[in-house]
Amino acid sequence: MQTRIFGRTGLEVSIIGFGGIPIRRPATDEAVEIYRLGMDRGITYYDAARAYVRCEERLGMALKGRKREDVVICSRDLSHTKEEMAAAIDTSLQTLGTDYIDIYKCHELHQQQDLDECLAPGGAFEALDEARDAGKIRFIGMTSHNPDVVMAGLETGLMDAILIMLNYVNRRMVEDVLPRAQADNVGVAVMKPLGGCLLAAHADLALRWILSQEGVHTTVPGMWRRFEVEANAMVGESFEPLTEEEHTVLDEMQEAKLPQYCRLCYRHHTCPKGVEISRLMIMDLLYQRHGIEEALEREWDRDLQRVEECFDCEMQDECRASCGFGIDIPAVLIGLYRQFYPALASARQKSAE
Repeated sequence: MQTRIFGRTGLEVSIIGFGGIPIRRPATDEAVEIYRLGMDRGITYYDAARAYVRCEERLGMALKGRKREDVVICSRDLSHTKEEMAAAIDTSLQTLGTDYIDIYKCHELHQQQDLDECLAPGGAFEALDEARDAGKIRFIGMTSHNPDVVMAGLETGLMDAILIMLNYVNRRMVEDVLPRAQADNVGVAVMKPLGGCLLAAHADLALRWILSQEGVHTTVPGMWRRFEVEANAMVGESFEPLTEEEHTVLDEMQEAKLPQYCRLCYRHHTCPKGVEISRLMIMDLLYQRHGIEEALEREWDRDLQRVEECFDCEMQDECRASCGFGIDIPAVLIGLYRQFYPALASARQKSAE
């Protein structure tokens, strides 16, 4: 597996990391073996989060009997206050079964207010600083889908590492964030390199596109099946930058996908009829990532049913205009409803029988 130095942390990391969101799906024993397969294939960077169900627990089990120094563990929490973040760090340490975590981040700082709250007196970054001084964590950082907020975070000079959303369709971080991070020698990990599995049909090209970007050190595709680990590890072993012809192929694919590809910017209007636009716009991603059982548990079928409000809604034009990227939100929602609601409704009925 090829490696890179993770910015000013000095940590050597595999260029293919292990994204932990979907590890909730297999049985525990299988999940542990999948983590260990990644370690055997040379993956050294493991991305986790308190919010990812069973992720830290299963990673901790997989680490038993392994040399702790052979892996780089990155975890994070949604807490914005010092007290809550300090408790989260201690819980992560206990769950992972380790004396220290290499990198700990403030999770999902998608709006400026989120960052401001974490930076304020009594905010989460105070807990990260104290945990670093105590040796519980080594480096600190943030995660975000929003390039403006990432830039604001980088301007503080506090970030040793960032986790950003980037893929060949959604390239919003390339122009400003990557050059600034590179100038400041900040470690850069990339989430959703395959669009949360929506771009997996050309996974090798998609991963190589990410790893061809100046300033990127590693990327963390989510994995929960053996073939995913094997295929992604092969990319990391044989990686070469994209050729001009391959860039052209992805540019053409990007152009075809952009009209309906949600950038997760969270800037659209709030539906007065209660349609959860942000979540429903990525229902295809969520369905594939979490599976039908969790979809029912989280009542996503009932969320989808509310899309029926969109069929003859008098506010469709306003809804469309609220997307800064020109996506026809009502059309996408209706398409997702027709694709997923019948199957979920049928599964709901069977579960009730």
